[in-house]
Amino acid sequence: MTYSPKDLELARRQVTIDRQMICAQQSLIDGMLTRGEPAGLANERLVKLTEDLRKHCFHQDLIQASIRLER
Repeated sequence: MTYSPKDLELARRQVTIDRQMICAQQSLIDGMLTRGEPAGLANERLVKLTEDLRKHCFHQDLIQASIRLER
C-alpha cells in the first residue's frame, strides 16, 4: 500500500489523542482510588487504551517506513 505524508500526519494525531486519553484515564483512576471507589472497570479501560496506543504506534511506524522506502 502507498502512504502519503497526510496519512502519517493522521497517524501521529491518533497517537497523540491516544496518549491524552491514557493520561485522562489515569487521572480518573487516581481520583477513584483516592475516594475509595472501585476502579476495576476503569483499569480495564486503561488496558484497552494502552493496547490501542501500541497498535497505533505500530501503524505510524509502518507508514513512516513505507514513506522512507518510496523516496
